[in-house]
Amino acid sequence: MAESKFTKSKRNASTEREGLGLLLSDLRFQRVDFPTKRRILELVGASQSFGIQTFDAVMSPTPVSPITAENVDEHYPTLRLIEMKTTRKPIRNQNLDGFLFGATEREYDMARTLGDRYLFAFIVLNSTNDYARPFAVLLTLEEVERRTRSQRIQYQVNFRSEYESAVGEGWVVILGDETHIPLTPSEPDALVEGGAPDVDPDA
Repeated sequence: MAESKFTKSKRNASTEREGLGLLLSDLRFQRVDFPTKRRILELVGASQSFGIQTFDAVMSPTPVSPITAENVDEHYPTLRLIEMKTTRKPIRNQNLDGFLFGATEREYDMARTLGDRYLFAFIVLNSTNDYARPFAVLLTLEEVERRTRSQRIQYQVNFRSEYESAVGEGWVVILGDETHIPLTPSEPDALVEGGAPDVDPDA
């Protein structure tokens, strides 16, 4: 049975939380709050170009007291921004062979802007590997691109809250009531002959 998008989203969120917990076990890493993130973006000089979701944590050269909006200016010159990519798959070692991840254009743009001050943290939660325990690998964008074998573009779309009716109303399907499913005369037979529509198991 295909996994629902809701279940998959919950599982991914759980994986990310566990990955963050593992990363924060190294006291050089901190998760900062939204006001601190906004101040960091102002210090980067691109607060309008990048959002607060463009990085997950910050890393200092050595452990420091909690970084806040009030003291981040002091720490900023030595901070690195960390974007996490986490998996439960059994990845063998730091070569990360088989590690599949998604990234946004904003993340790549910010990485290009900051260079080695923006790092991707590839976190492996599985212990079936050369180290017999979970591990993380930190890479700059340059290192990520050097290792990349293939990539594809994926669009993230947000609908407008209002639109002109001339754009087209589309079809409304009321699930559970076949009278509302807009089929042409030839389509019912096609559905019977062809069976159920294909379902992407990864959707």
